[in-house]
Amino acid sequence: MRLTRERSYTLLQKHGCYASEACDKCGQILGPVRFARRNDGGVWCSRECRDGATAHAPGTCKTCKAQLPEHKRRGAMYCDNACKQAAYRSKADSRLSETPKLSVTKTSIYAAF
Repeated sequence: MRLTRERSYTLLQKHGCYASEACDKCGQILGPVRFARRNDGGVWCSRECRDGATAHAPGTCKTCKAQLPEHKRRGAMYCDNACKQAAYRSKADSRLSETPKLSVTKTSIYAAF
């Protein structure tokens, strides 16, 4: 987001720094480092502000944060099947069971039929 000239000069007078852009999501003043997308006019202060909570650094595993092996293709998210399975299992507690568990002590009246 472009800052107005008056607001930029107010920041210069108050803090001693001139800023021309702010993050489109959180409004933080941007310095020399900014995150952008090709063919998109927006600018963000971090990868998390731009992509959300699912963001991770390119070329690293999303689970263990290790450098991806060279044989992995561009855009890969996990270094191996173990990390992919670990990420899937970490979400298991948030998922609801597809079939409700039957109680042993309080059986359904229809369980015998």
